[in-house]
Amino acid sequence: MSTNTTERENPLLQIDTSFRTYLNAYTRSYQNHIVDGVLDYAFESDFAVRQKIMGLGGWGKLVKAAGSQDVSAEAKHLFLKCEQVGPLKYPDIYDIVKKCAERLELVVPIVFVRGDMDKAQVYSVASDIIEPCIVLSKQVVEMCSKEELMFLIGCECGRIQNNHCAYNMAFTYLNFNKYTYRPVERSYKQTVNNQLYTALVQWVKYADITANRAGIICLDKPGMFISVITGLYNKGYIDFYGRQQKNMDTDGLIKKAESVHAVSSRNLKTDNTMSELEKLVVAATEFLYCSVLYEWRGDAEDSDRHLVSGQICDVRSSIIIGNGGVIGG
Repeated sequence: MSTNTTERENPLLQIDTSFRTYLNAYTRSYQNHIVDGVLDYAFESDFAVRQKIMGLGGWGKLVKAAGSQDVSAEAKHLFLKCEQVGPLKYPDIYDIVKKCAERLELVVPIVFVRGDMDKAQVYSVASDIIEPCIVLSKQVVEMCSKEELMFLIGCECGRIQNNHCAYNMAFTYLNFNKYTYRPVERSYKQTVNNQLYTALVQWVKYADITANRAGIICLDKPGMFISVITGLYNKGYIDFYGRQQKNMDTDGLIKKAESVHAVSSRNLKTDNTMSELEKLVVAATEFLYCSVLYEWRGDAEDSDRHLVSGQICDVRSSIIIGNGGVIGG
């Protein structure tokens, strides 16, 4: 029987199973929030630098290795060795995942709890060979409040929505620091060139702003953002990139964010007395004054704030983290 005849008789062979097609179907519910191919809450520099990275030498081989062998080994480990969250096992977490997915208009992702990790970390995995999933270490589950788990899971839902997973897996090869998450398998044998290294490190802080905004959208009370994220770090949370800070001053950062927001965009400057993580917290807080947040969360109180557009929010966030207001720079 010829191939053409087989295809006519078996319609399943005509289905496009590529990851891009799957992702489009997976995310179709929030098409009203897409602007020029990008989610409206996403930090513009996040997308711009990812586009730049895709054109750099060495990226193709690196992402192919990370997205095939590494993710394949990761998926096998998760499904065989880890506990899957559901209505009967970890029902409280399952309810949080459903709420985050509802608020971000996302299909509910698979969530695993890993008992074999020695750090309080959270990450997400997605590729052609695995349905998008979120992984929580046992330490995170045990130490976090409901609000903290909702924020972390919301952030990872945002990373899935914004295609961060491939870049995060590639980042693990940079040897950025000893606490950066390491996948089960590391199949890429070559050294990452300096240009690609620099671009990925630069991208991380932009990706964080996007993810933090997704987490804010998911919180029951978005205004609690600073208290939630500083509480996480003060408990010993280590992010995917290995960064940690146990001495965050919650009240001090709340006052700092309020004073920064009171400054006009024209006069806004980077405050280098803050750590990089503190800058990211203050930059993400600008989203609380952005009209985009309340388009996603019509039930959230805006306290009669003067709301700015997503574009102005991006510019202000860029200045706060030290990029001078230049998008993608």
